[in-house]
Amino acid sequence: MIYHIAREIGAAAVTAKGRVDAILLTGGIAHSCYVTDRIKEYVQFIGPVYIMPGENEMAALAEGVCRVLYGLEPAREYGSPEPVRAATSPQVMAAR
Repeated sequence: MIYHIAREIGAAAVTAKGRVDAILLTGGIAHSCYVTDRIKEYVQFIGPVYIMPGENEMAALAEGVCRVLYGLEPAREYGSPEPVRAATSPQVMAAR
């Protein structure tokens, strides 16, 4: 798993044409010094590595729903490039 994460970081660096300001390791797995230290061994030559442990996925999901409900961005169906119809306000959503 560590090798695959490092390989994806390297692939992203290639996509960015080597212009990498920093590498940020985050999420629940970033609580593991074993994992983050091994990943750093592979990728620290690309750029400085910062670790920000924590699970912010639920907050990000909630913020995304709010942006859709308030009409700031369209809802998208997973796997679909086309926006789907969505309610534009919490009141409309509550009426459904």
